[in-house]
Amino acid sequence: MIVLPTMHKRIRRTFLRLVFLFGALGALLLAGISIAGRVPSELIRMNYDSIAYAQEMVRAMNGIRFPELYREYDRSGWDRRFGQILEQAAGNITEGTERKAIDTLRSAWSAFREQPDDGNYRALHARIDTLVQVNERGMFLRLSKNARYRDIMMAVTAAVFLLGTLWAFLLADGVAERLSHPLRRVAELFRERPQLGRKLHLPDPQTLEVRLLFDELSRLWDRLGELDALNVHKLVAEKRKLEIILESVEDGVLVLNTAGVVMLVSRRMLSLLGLPAEAVRGMPWDDLSTSAGNYLALRDGLREDMQGTQEITLRVGGEDRVYAGRRRSLLSAKGAVTGQVYLLSDVTERRRRDLLRSEMMDWISHELKTPMQSLGLAADLMARRTDLDEEMGMLVETVGQDAARLRTVSRQFMEIARMSPSALQLVPETMDVVPRVREWLIPFQLVARESGERLLVDMPESGIPVTIDAERFAWVLSNLVSNALRVSGAGATVKVAVDRDEDDALLRVEDDGPGIPPELEARLFEPFSHGRTAGTREGLVGLGLAITRDIVEAHGGVIRYARRPGGGSVFTVLLPLAERGK
Repeated sequence: MIVLPTMHKRIRRTFLRLVFLFGALGALLLAGISIAGRVPSELIRMNYDSIAYAQEMVRAMNGIRFPELYREYDRSGWDRRFGQILEQAAGNITEGTERKAIDTLRSAWSAFREQPDDGNYRALHARIDTLVQVNERGMFLRLSKNARYRDIMMAVTAAVFLLGTLWAFLLADGVAERLSHPLRRVAELFRERPQLGRKLHLPDPQTLEVRLLFDELSRLWDRLGELDALNVHKLVAEKRKLEIILESVEDGVLVLNTAGVVMLVSRRMLSLLGLPAEAVRGMPWDDLSTSAGNYLALRDGLREDMQGTQEITLRVGGEDRVYAGRRRSLLSAKGAVTGQVYLLSDVTERRRRDLLRSEMMDWISHELKTPMQSLGLAADLMARRTDLDEEMGMLVETVGQDAARLRTVSRQFMEIARMSPSALQLVPETMDVVPRVREWLIPFQLVARESGERLLVDMPESGIPVTIDAERFAWVLSNLVSNALRVSGAGATVKVAVDRDEDDALLRVEDDGPGIPPELEARLFEPFSHGRTAGTREGLVGLGLAITRDIVEAHGGVIRYARRPGGGSVFTVLLPLAERGK
């Protein structure tokens, strides 16, 4: 097993090499400068001393020649002084011609000591000048040579430094390349979008950290391949299950993706469209065959999302049938639109039953209206007579009450006939429901105040848009609130709340009355539920709630009942927000 160095070791090793390189270059530069300047500097100093000796000899010579001007020593003192300096100069020879100049100077000094006249003075002065010139020339040559040597050393050092810097750059670049190359190859590998489930061929790692990273990446890739295979299997199974369900349902179902391409279609929908499956699946919805009349009716009738349903007439089996159609947007968990779904339900028989019921109700109402009016009028006239005994008076009162009850029942029959979901003709408009509810509650607040009841309202200032038929929904609110006030009694409290519940608008009406008897809860929203509700008069119970349910469902909503702990009822209405379908 090959043991790879860690990234830390590689970087530290490279850093130490760089430190060693630049340390060696610095030492080389210092050594060169030191070598270049050590010996020449000493010789130049000796040349400078020789020149200083010559100047002192000139001073001593002048002291001997002109004692009245140089009174530091007498003539013999200057003589000794000259001899001492001459010996010092003779011991400080640095130039090849300087020895000869010293010997000539000695001879001229001996002649000047024997005869200190002007000729010997000038001759001695000339020899001293020769000594100065020899040392000055030597000093100049050495300085020039030293400068040239320094220049050469600086040039060599600069060249070595540049080469070292280049080597350091190449070294660092090589290390960086060795470290980054495997990672770059992995990035290129994933940029090519390798297929999940296949072996991932990774490059050789250069460091221990990269190997550990590649090992984890390989395990993660294998796990993703396993999950992908599992998900594909589940998706295939779910799709097959969904296709089986769609084949068995009697409603027409059509699902489009965001591009408007048909993804799923039920057997019933294919039959209604009059198109084969291969001509529908995978095709753009707007580009299907325009020769199918039902396709055109469906496409034009359900162009946009809608609240509730839209009735569409399709030609099926040689007859016109009525279908309740819906178009809804499919939303992701984050609220993004992922597609569209079309739903068709055959409501032809329901429409026929509703029509038959309506006609029957009209007939019943018409046939009973006149006799009931006559019966009521006769009861009123008989009640005004003063010659009736007590028993006859009670009978007449009973007849009048029964006649009034029959008129009420007849009116409720007609309301049910008009309020059935299929017969309802809604005039929807989008509005903020909060101010409308406040407006609708004003009469009930006045009634509650007069009767000693409390009507509490809990709702935001605004911001709950819904698409409703205002007149129909006002009836819903009126029925729920009036029932709550009627069963609660004096001193009771009724609460009305409006709020948001995720994608729905929520209307809740609570009372602290006796509640609905348990035996009636299961049939609470069914019409003609006979019985006596505590706190109410005897008669038909549930007609108003049946109508309320029909109106709510016609708006695409739901109504629910719940018993309050400690007594009382809670009615909750949920309506789709207008924003949901936009």
